Amino acid sequence: MGSQFASEIVELDMTLERQLAIHFSSNCYPPIPRQMIPTAITAIDAYWEEEVEKELDLPEGVTFRGQTTVKAWQVINAYYLGAWCEEELDNY
Repeated sequence: MGSQFASEIVELDMTLERQLAIHFSSNCYPPIPRQMIPTAITAIDAYWEEEVEKELDLPEGVTFRGQTTVKAWQVINAYYLGAWCEEELDNY
C-alpha cells in the first residue's frame, strides 16, 4: 500500500472521484471521509495551476486547526495526493 498503490490507482481507467474514493478508503489510515473528495480535487487542480498557496473552503462542519479553510498544499500533503501531482510538496 502507500504511494505505490496510489500510483497504481492513478493508472486505472476511472474518474478522479472514484480514484480518490479508493485511495481515501483503502490507502489512508484512518480513512478519509468521502465528503473531502471535492476539496482534494480542488487542491489537485490548484497544484496544476501552480497555486498551492490557494485557500480552499472546507465542507460544512469540517475544520482544520479551528479554521474553515485550508491551503491546497496542506490537503495534498495530509491526504497523500502526490500520485496525482507531478512531484511531492516536501518544501511546505
